[in-house]
Parts: sequence; structure tokens; C-alpha cells
Amino acid sequence: MENLMECRDNQNRSARRPAMAFVAGTLAVALAACGGSDGGSAAAKLPLVVSDAAAACAALKGKAVQAAQIGEPTNGAVVTSATFKAATQDTPNAANTAIVPGTPDYCEVLVDIKPVDAAAPMIKSQVNLPATWNGKKLQFGGGGYNGALITGVQPSRNAPPDVPLPLARGYMTAGTDSGHQTGPTDNAYAFSLNAEALVNFAYASYKKTHDVALQVGLAFYGRMPVKSYYLGASQGGREGMMMAQRYPHDFDGIVSIDPVMNFTGLQTFGNYAGGIVQSRPGAWLGAKVQLVHDTVRGACDSLDGIADGVVSNYKACKPLADAALAAKRCASGGDEGTNCFSDAQLESIRVAHSGYTFSFPLANGVTSYAGFGYGSEGVPSAWDRWLAGTVLPTTANMANPNASRLYQFGNGFIRYFVAQDPNFDPLGYDPANFRQRVLHLSNLLDATNPDLSVFFARGGKLILREDLSDTAQSPYTGLNYFDAVRAKLGADVVESSMAAYVATGLPHTSPGLPAGSANAPAYGNPGSIDLLGPLENWVENDIKPADQLTLVNKAPLPPYVTVASKPLCRYGSYPRFMGSDPAGGNVASNYTCVAQ
Repeated sequence: MENLMECRDNQNRSARRPAMAFVAGTLAVALAACGGSDGGSAAAKLPLVVSDAAAACAALKGKAVQAAQIGEPTNGAVVTSATFKAATQDTPNAANTAIVPGTPDYCEVLVDIKPVDAAAPMIKSQVNLPATWNGKKLQFGGGGYNGALITGVQPSRNAPPDVPLPLARGYMTAGTDSGHQTGPTDNAYAFSLNAEALVNFAYASYKKTHDVALQVGLAFYGRMPVKSYYLGASQGGREGMMMAQRYPHDFDGIVSIDPVMNFTGLQTFGNYAGGIVQSRPGAWLGAKVQLVHDTVRGACDSLDGIADGVVSNYKACKPLADAALAAKRCASGGDEGTNCFSDAQLESIRVAHSGYTFSFPLANGVTSYAGFGYGSEGVPSAWDRWLAGTVLPTTANMANPNASRLYQFGNGFIRYFVAQDPNFDPLGYDPANFRQRVLHLSNLLDATNPDLSVFFARGGKLILREDLSDTAQSPYTGLNYFDAVRAKLGADVVESSMAAYVATGLPHTSPGLPAGSANAPAYGNPGSIDLLGPLENWVENDIKPADQLTLVNKAPLPPYVTVASKPLCRYGSYPRFMGSDPAGGNVASNYTCVAQ
């Protein structure tokens, strides 16, 4: 046993993790992980096969993780369930429209992480331990305001349908509900009235889940992961950015897709652009969203070499689109019908594109929230759903599911997080009246610190993807952050450790628009790519992802024929059509990424 613990200590040091004392599972597995004639090298021992995985799994139930083994305050954690799951094969769903991906033999572990404050909710987490382990850990991020358990038995975000689940690829996976549980009829924001639950949502629950997952994995495998990754989109993207900034030693690589990283700014902007501005007389865009889209598209669609309904040359579009929109002003300045914009509606459009400026700095000196990109207006699930909605943004419609989603999410944040009063009127909100509370929240929630020097210095890699027609959050928030990191650390440092990509014409966290989608090319708009693979190759083999990657739309059933493809370009460039026939717009080789 002394040799076993010495081996574990050596592994922990080599993985830059503190030595762990939590020991369970089977001694035979742990000895196998440390023994052998190769001197105990990690590479020679992987993949690690747990000989009696069902028994080792059952032994985990009831095991405790001590508070001292978790890097943020808790009252410890306990395994509430450990269930061995036999392998399954890829299987068509009941309608034979998609494949339910197969899983390997694995141990499903459910964990309760206990709060310090007895009034705070439990953190619910799940850890999945494949019987044949590649030696790596992958933690999945959440979405929205969280409150639902992320199981970790899911695809790599936006991966094509023929890519196996990370669990099936041998990853130990983990996820959490971020420390509160929101049922179908529960208020999604009320958890924030508890200070510990708020901190858990902001950052602490993801660190706690990471630390507990390491302990559970050590109990099952007898060793620590050789690499640890985080993958998330939207809220999960913010979480990934937060891990790089607050816990730079915990993860070796992070994929962040459309991160809501300036969370305080987003919700303030959402309440303002989706609520306050459009509640003014004559300002609601309502059915005129399509007119906005048609006007911008008419001005900018062909700037990328093809008139396909997608605005790809995003920087060149702004002056042309602004002029075209101004030309659609109703002569009287009032609302004269469906073919022009009133002055109040033009102001709603201007705010949506330009963003929101605070009268005081938030965390890390941030003073504004960026607006939406041009060409995002009529994309499915864009301005119609997020900005305008189908009912007026009134106080009575604060929770109406048909109101602007930006207004819904924003007013919930303002009433519960900021004012801490469910009855507060968000249409009268001014952040200056709550300055200290807003600053407190910003310091907790906003992942906007551009100093990634520690994360980069230890070899950490970060891939950022922004969908440029995203209107659930501004894609320019992440891109402006990339610029801030470059300004802080220098272009050479960032070039070796961080890559930012832009996907044109796609809404929030989109895996692609299928053929027949409104305001999209007839063949759809490709959006699927597995970024976990390029991240893994970068971290482990020092091969940086190419400046031009490929997005695809594939048929959902074998043989998974590629229906359409298009480049995913590095930030600062856009996909320009170089072909002679627009019918070739669905083939990536007919484009090249061109600098703006």
C-alpha cells in the first residue's frame, strides 16, 4: 500500500494536482495502473481497462469526499448512486430519423455536494467512468440559468452525427446543475437570492464538480487523469472561460462556443434593448423584423462573392446596412405601415446593433456590452425570438413566453439578482441606482479578465467559436475579449495558445441550419464540427488548429452523407465564394478565408 500511495503521489505531482487521500474501488486496478515494466509511464498504461468494472462501480456508492479535498467551501460530498451501465450500440430512434449513439460499459455516478449554508441547495453532479479509460477527463458546461443536471452522456457540442460520444471515445465525463434545481414550473432566477447558490452558479460549482470528479475517478481507476478538458456553449461557454481565468491549473484545454461571458452586461442589454426601448410608443419591431433582415441582406449579401442569403463579410456590411436602413425611414417619422420604419423603430434597430454603455466600469474595466452583428436579424431563432418576440414587452408580460427572450432573461436577472425584489419594475431600471450590487455581481459572474498568462504558461489551450448571427448574446463580446487578451499578453503569446473562429449566418450555438430554413440558402447553412478533436491535438501534440476549418451539414442516418459544407474561418477573416457557379455554394472548397 505504501508503494501504491507513493505512485499516486507521483502521478498527482506530474498532473499538477494536489495529492488526494480518497481511496476506494479495487486495489488491483490501482496497482495495475502504477506497476509494469515501463517504469510507470502514463502513456504505456493507457487505455486503462478496469477488470471487474461492475464490482468497482458498486463499491463507490456511499463513498465520501472530504471538504478539504474540494477547492471551494463545502461540507463535503457523497456518492448517492453508482450504477453500472452495460454497453449499447448505435440505434435508430423510434421514428428512424436519427441515431441514438451507443455508449460503452461505464459506471454512472451521482453525487451530492453539500453546501456550507444549510439553506442553500445541494449541488447535483454526475460523473461517468468508462470501463476502458483513455486517461482523460471531460467536463461539460450547462445552459441558460442552469438548474438541470448535465449528465455528461452527450455529444461533443455541435459535432456531426457520425462522431462518437466522448464517453464512447474513452473519456471520463462530468457535469453539474450548478447548485440549484429548476423544475418545469419553478422560477428560474429565485435561487440567486441565496448567496451561496449565487456563487455556485457564478463559478464555484464547476470547480467543486471538477475536484469531486477527480476523487471519484481516483477511487475507480487508482490514478488521476493525464489531461482534463472543459467544453461548453452559451452558459457553458462562460463557465469554460471562467475556469481558464479563476482556476488556470485545473484544465489543459477549453472549448467555448458563444459564451455569455459578460453576463451582467448581457442581461442589462437584454432588458434594455428587448424591454425598455421597445416598450416606448411606436418602437416595437414586431412584424418588421423581416423588413430589417431584407434591408440588411439587400445591402450586404453579395459582399462575400455570392448572393445566398448569408452576410459573411461582416465588417464591410455596417456602413452599407446603416445607410440602407436609414433610407427606409417613414417620411413623417411615425409608423406609416409595413414598408418603412418609424423613428422609434429605427432607434430600436440602432440599439440592437450598437449595444449598451454603462455609466461606470464593471469588473475588469468593462464599460459596455456589444450589439448584434449585421445579417443576424431574420435568421431562425434570432430577432423574432430573442429581440422582438410576438407580444409587447410590458411589465405584465415579464414572464410571457412569447415576449422577447432577451427581455425575459434580462428582467429576471434585474429583479432577482440585482434588485432582489421579484416585484421590481424592470422597465424603470437604471444600473446606476444599484451600482454597488451590480459591481458585486459583475465580479462574481463576468468572465472578462484578459489575463490568461497563468493558463497559457502551463500549456493551456483555448478555442473560441462565435456564431455571427447569434442574438441570444453578442458574438462581438467574445471577439472583443480575444482582442483584449492580445492587447494584454501580446499577439505571439495568444497565437500559440488561443484560437478564435467565426461562423457566419448561424444563430446561437447552432449545429447548422437545415435545407429549407427561413432566410438561409436553399441547401441550408452548415454548422457542425467537433472542436474537441482539434483541441485534443493541440494540447497533446502541439498541433494548432488550421486557420480554415470546415463546417458541415450531414444526413442524420448512415452513411451520414455530407449535404453541405463551408469554411469556419479564423476571426479577422471571412469565407469568400471563389466559384463561378452559385450552385456550388454548398461546397467548402469553393470558398477561401479572406482577411477583412
